[in-house]
Amino acid sequence: MVRPHSFEGAIDKLRITLGDAINGVNAAVTLLAGHSKGGGRAEAVNFPVEEALVRETVELLGRWKFLGLSLVKELDLTTAQADLQHRRLYDEKAGLEKPGLLSRRLGHGQVKPETIITGLDAVLDASATLDLLFKRARPALSQSFHDCEMHLEGVIERRQRLDFDIEELRRQADAVAVKTNDHRRNLSPARVRDLQSEPEATYRELLLEQDSLREKERVLQSGRTAHQRLIDVYEGLAGALNAEIAAVNAMAGKLSVDIEQRIALLKALASEIDSPLPAVARSAPVAQLIEAFEMNVLAGHDLAARKARADSVFTRRLEPHLLPAPADANDVSDEAQPQD
Repeated sequence: MVRPHSFEGAIDKLRITLGDAINGVNAAVTLLAGHSKGGGRAEAVNFPVEEALVRETVELLGRWKFLGLSLVKELDLTTAQADLQHRRLYDEKAGLEKPGLLSRRLGHGQVKPETIITGLDAVLDASATLDLLFKRARPALSQSFHDCEMHLEGVIERRQRLDFDIEELRRQADAVAVKTNDHRRNLSPARVRDLQSEPEATYRELLLEQDSLREKERVLQSGRTAHQRLIDVYEGLAGALNAEIAAVNAMAGKLSVDIEQRIALLKALASEIDSPLPAVARSAPVAQLIEAFEMNVLAGHDLAARKARADSVFTRRLEPHLLPAPADANDVSDEAQPQD
């Protein structure tokens, strides 16, 4: 088994990365909120700064998912290792029929139940902290996604109004163009200047009106382009948030079943020890998990099948590039690495 507290470094990285990602999301959504309210001109937006902020935030979200995925898998692998050690207490050949990563890591010796319990306590402690991080991340990411979508709708509505205004200007420009062509055809050099003075003045006014309409359309087109660029940038953020929420759901679902498996294994080991173990000072989150397990009359029921389903969902959603995992935990591949 692993040494106690061997997961602290991974937990700290995960916690820090999550905090940075949430701060980045909040900053980006706040900027988007200002654009959706129309407080300033979209064409005056500092796009390089905002695009860099969104890009870095999306990268942080991806890194957090990678770290969370890696830790869930490492905890699962360590639990499978503890389960195999437990089975070897009664069957020295357990796990040797299909030598894999676990068998190579364990060797062929037996480990005392007390040692397995100590390792499981470390895994449970990390699991409880990870569970709290998921519970923090899920509502925060969901709220950010909701706010991002709402503000995006505001920016899209503004762009649609610009589309309508541009279309209206074009209709006006077409009408003026018809009048201008009519006046130009009516102007004849053979006519007396006095008779031509009034048509020429009207013609010049029509030309000026055409120029004015073209300038208004240019300004509106510039605003429309800026709004569309904003939409493209922040739709990328919304998509990343949506994917992150789905990933958290899959990881939390697997972790929940894995925690149940760990507690069941812990209790099984404790019941097989002749002399009672000294009282273990467990953290409040771990104690709450164990208490919830004990209060749940269905805890441990059909655990293997439920874990297989959770693992299947986890693999399908977060590791689509991998082949379906074998049913036996001993066949974990050395090459299986988490991907974003």
